[in-house]
Amino acid sequence: MTLSKRVDGGTDTENAWCSALCCLRCRGPLRTGTELRCDACSTVYPVDDGIPRFVPRDNYAAGFGYQWNRHRLTQLDSHSGMPITRDRLMNASGWTVSDLKEKTVLECGSGAGRFTEVLCETGAKVTSVDISSAVHANAASNGRFPNLRIVQASIYELPFPEESFDFLFCCGVIQHTPDVEKTFKTLFRYLRPGGRFCIDVYAAIIAYTHPRQLLRPIAKRVPPAKLYALVERTVPRLLPLSMKLSAVPRVGQCLTRLVPVANHSHLGQMDAETARNWSVLDTFDWLSPRYERPQPRRRLERWTRELGLREVSIERHRGLYVISGVK
Repeated sequence: MTLSKRVDGGTDTENAWCSALCCLRCRGPLRTGTELRCDACSTVYPVDDGIPRFVPRDNYAAGFGYQWNRHRLTQLDSHSGMPITRDRLMNASGWTVSDLKEKTVLECGSGAGRFTEVLCETGAKVTSVDISSAVHANAASNGRFPNLRIVQASIYELPFPEESFDFLFCCGVIQHTPDVEKTFKTLFRYLRPGGRFCIDVYAAIIAYTHPRQLLRPIAKRVPPAKLYALVERTVPRLLPLSMKLSAVPRVGQCLTRLVPVANHSHLGQMDAETARNWSVLDTFDWLSPRYERPQPRRRLERWTRELGLREVSIERHRGLYVISGVK
């Protein structure tokens, strides 16, 4: 659900939607219209195409906005016809549909909304946040869900009351933020005591040794449109080689790391066009982020202890650590 661009005070539904949003400056309530206004301190926040925006239009995540608006549908299960995203979410988190139904979920870093779709289908009340213009791709794909609200904001400054969500989900995000420890710890301000969480992060040191790290110092400085065009030309040439290497018995998945394009053969059979689209998307995703900071397990364990988290599980899933548990 997104706010409509009304000039008056808005409908009851819109006002209820907005009543849970807080001013970043004074934490006061916001009044809706063609923009959001705090009556307490007079701060005004724009509403872009129905989505409240609490960050500057241009920010460090512009590349992500570009990629997700180019690939709005690529990774959605409803588009691919494969339960790749659903399986990943449920397997990583250990949650069930009955766990999530009617519960409040905060999803941070929505991208184009692949996980948003799965969460909404459970009947959860989903609040989905992204710092980039990817929120508009998410809204285009998932705006049909009445149990969804979308906000463009930074994890460091979220316009929600603290300890107000039952579940916290953040996948594919924190390694790409300026301060990973601050990001990780800030997320838990919004999860209620006893709430459940699932967060993942690139795993060090394996992620550091990937050949893409040789390309990133240059690639991340290339404007997104130019970098994307280069990736789009290169992937069709290198992906067949990567696919052949991945088929080598026992060592195939290691050999694919020698070719700096994303290879999704481990996800099962894809047709050629789907495999190419996923590879273009994820290769660009590898190369374009301004920040990429994989984390060692020992550091993650320390953070969870410092926060007093309970029932913590830190599991290795290929190049990721998945951290789940209870606040």
